[in-house]
Amino acid sequence: MNRRLVAFGSVAFLAIATLLAATLGAQGAAPARAVTLRQLEEQLRTVPSATEMAADERAMTKEPHHAGTEAQRRTAEYDAGRLREWGYDVKLYEYDVLVPYPKERKVELVAPEAYTLPLDEPPIAEDPDTSVVLDPVKGALPPFNAYTPSGNVTGELVYANYGLPGDYDRLAALGVDVKGKIVLTRYGATWRGIKPKVAAEHGAIACLIYSDPKDDGFVRGEVYPKGPWRPEGAVQRGSVMDMPRYPGDPTTPGEASKGNVKRIPLDQVTTLSPIPVHPLNYRDALPLLKALGGPVAPDAWKGGLPIAYHVGPGPARVHVKLEMDYALRPIVNVIGWLRGREEPDRWVMAGGHRDAWTFGGRDPISGAASLLETARAIGTLAQSGWRPRRTIAFASWDGEDYGLLGSTEWVEEFARDAGANGVVYINRESYVAGPFGAEASHSLAPFLYAVTRDGRDPGKPERSLYDAWLADEQPAERQGRPAEGRPSGSQPNVGALGSGSDYTAFLDHAGVSSIDLGFNGPNGLYHSLYDTRSYFEKFGDPGFTYGVELARVVGVMVLRLAEQPVLPFDHRAYANQILRYVGEIEKLGTGKPGFDAVPITNVRAAAEAFGAAGDRANARAAALGGTEQDRAARARLNAALLQVERDLLDERGLPDRPWFRHLIYAPGFYTGYAVKTLPGVREAIESGRMDVAAEQARRLEEALRRAARTLEQGAATSTQ
Repeated sequence: MNRRLVAFGSVAFLAIATLLAATLGAQGAAPARAVTLRQLEEQLRTVPSATEMAADERAMTKEPHHAGTEAQRRTAEYDAGRLREWGYDVKLYEYDVLVPYPKERKVELVAPEAYTLPLDEPPIAEDPDTSVVLDPVKGALPPFNAYTPSGNVTGELVYANYGLPGDYDRLAALGVDVKGKIVLTRYGATWRGIKPKVAAEHGAIACLIYSDPKDDGFVRGEVYPKGPWRPEGAVQRGSVMDMPRYPGDPTTPGEASKGNVKRIPLDQVTTLSPIPVHPLNYRDALPLLKALGGPVAPDAWKGGLPIAYHVGPGPARVHVKLEMDYALRPIVNVIGWLRGREEPDRWVMAGGHRDAWTFGGRDPISGAASLLETARAIGTLAQSGWRPRRTIAFASWDGEDYGLLGSTEWVEEFARDAGANGVVYINRESYVAGPFGAEASHSLAPFLYAVTRDGRDPGKPERSLYDAWLADEQPAERQGRPAEGRPSGSQPNVGALGSGSDYTAFLDHAGVSSIDLGFNGPNGLYHSLYDTRSYFEKFGDPGFTYGVELARVVGVMVLRLAEQPVLPFDHRAYANQILRYVGEIEKLGTGKPGFDAVPITNVRAAAEAFGAAGDRANARAAALGGTEQDRAARARLNAALLQVERDLLDERGLPDRPWFRHLIYAPGFYTGYAVKTLPGVREAIESGRMDVAAEQARRLEEALRRAARTLEQGAATSTQ
């Protein structure tokens, strides 16, 4: 068995529990009968309740609550009240951020015939919530894409498939130029914000994005209200902020958006879409597609609508008029703190967002309600007299849907504290009953395996969550990111973290090791009006079985991270993953002009040295006891284990986007949510900039050697 798992996995709980019982008794902070970590976990597992979770789900989805509204402030008050009820020290963190609402939206076919698209989402009789008025102040946000500019343009229409760079190469091969045209793309294959970005780079004057039923509708299965897939009237809202440059308030990169902070003028902001963009349902896309002529679309571009797909240009001509109301609007983060007894400055945080595009039955309140159950379980332990070794925090973020606003602003305000004291950030986004998946800093992969071995598969409770994860060869798409298949081997795939959720600022800007996990199944109502409580209770997770298990799993993670004397980081596992990425870079660059000048062999040597230092740190962790004499050595080792993630940052940032500072993980510049590993080197090679690749390789080597030195120093004994 892997030595690291012996040290930190469930088989070692007897030794850990004995140490913990002695420590708790010595501190005098435990109940009258000292408890072990295993006993704490067993108590925690009994607390999460489907009844309680359903109550929170219903309370937080009773009205639309998008960022900047009084309804959203009411969800903050609800969340804060629940945390106070369970004994947390609750703090509210408020920011004024640039949030656009739509004022006027018009898309019309002007040739070969005239037709104005409704741009609505018709109510469904079986779900009364869907009868809400579509108004950003008085009801739900109408369908729109946040951070589009206002605009008034008319042009010939071109169909560009998913709107990827390769799709424009295919159009060029067909003799189609999109310069001066309006581009119609379908959702899928990449994050939505990439589509107008690439369209604009090819000269398009506007971009329309629609949901094709082949990807997200009746071709996949029964549509709502009969099933979980997208009906013809459902529109996927969403931000098109250029988040691969930087997330958060577009006017204050790197600074908290509050007080007298200096703001970038709106006309100088680089993360707004360069051209007007608007989303469509497949009902409204159909007349546009039917009106197109030109070459027949390639087979791979054909969707599920009953038409012959053509690419244009024309004879379809389209008029797009958008007027946006850009204003500073308030957002409120809620964080409940449970102060640690021995290391109060060090904190473990679990968080997720609660703002929604409409009601948020699945996204995000399923995750928010499950996280509240984790907080209630931890609070129940604390109310019995126990206090964690390290501080525990539960965070409820605002403004995530617009562009990770709340979490980014908080990290930017408290970056120094996060870099010094953040142990791990666990992200709990929305979920749907289905396969389990996780992405994380790879130093935490063995920790994830150990925790999931003690969890249960809600679909088949007789097997562990780990076994269910291992058995699933094709995990579902998570939060708009393409799934990562499991490589051949005996362990589940722990994916690399890109972006698209609230871990981004913690990992990529502050260097706090992070985890994102959840269950994923059919998700056809994503960002639509129909993402209601009724939908979620009927199709998302009937009985809240999966949400309750998530509450338990996250609770156990928080307990172990807050209580184990030595933090459960395995940097040998991290180095092994980095070495795999180095192998990919070597394969990518082989044969390309100039690659010989990229010092990738030095990077490999540095990664190997990092792995060797990780071995020594693991051995030191296994040797340390829980005695008072070991306290100083544990503190030194823990400080080193935490520092490694910070060592892998470069304060100068990545090329063309200095806000992103992590040299191992980042969202791709042209992939949006999906990750690019060793991003500075990889993307420079992909774009043929070998001088940049060489410089980035040197920086990566320096970072890996820096991390290795940190581990060597932390693992040193007092006699060395």
